[in-house]
Amino acid sequence: MIVTMIVIVLALSAMGIFYTQVRSRRNAALQAVRPVDLHAFRTLMDRDDEAFLRGNVSSSRFRRLKRQRVGVMLRYVSRIAGNASAVVRLSESARLSSDPDVAEAAAQVINLATQIRMQCLLAFGKLSLEFVVPSLQLTPAILVPRYQALRENVRLLGTLQTQQLTPNAEAI
Repeated sequence: MIVTMIVIVLALSAMGIFYTQVRSRRNAALQAVRPVDLHAFRTLMDRDDEAFLRGNVSSSRFRRLKRQRVGVMLRYVSRIAGNASAVVRLSESARLSSDPDVAEAAAQVINLATQIRMQCLLAFGKLSLEFVVPSLQLTPAILVPRYQALRENVRLLGTLQTQQLTPNAEAI
């Protein structure tokens, strides 16, 4: 009888610890989502601005400004990659939903977020090359529309779910 009680208490304790861990991971993922100003990111990637700078400042000043711009773009890409990773973690439970619409929307969000992570890897490479050779123009142009699509899919998933396990689309 006492052994049974001890086993039950240990099992309930293990379940409580597991629940606490899952909940803290979800909260950590929600806190990991940091907003991205896509308008500012688009402005940094604008080649017309770059051409204007190239034509109106000395070449040494242009290289310095271009490297500063590339550095800021790298931080944006890093934030986008982190947000995509957090969205994947937060959408995993929705993918297992019994509601087929929620499960399909979650699968689309996860797929798009994974593609964005891959695009971020390519963008890191391109931007690193631009940092080394400022005269190159290897803008990660596809990243912004894909990230905007991710925001829209997260918004859709949030409206389909009864439990709010996905981040606010405006927050990403």
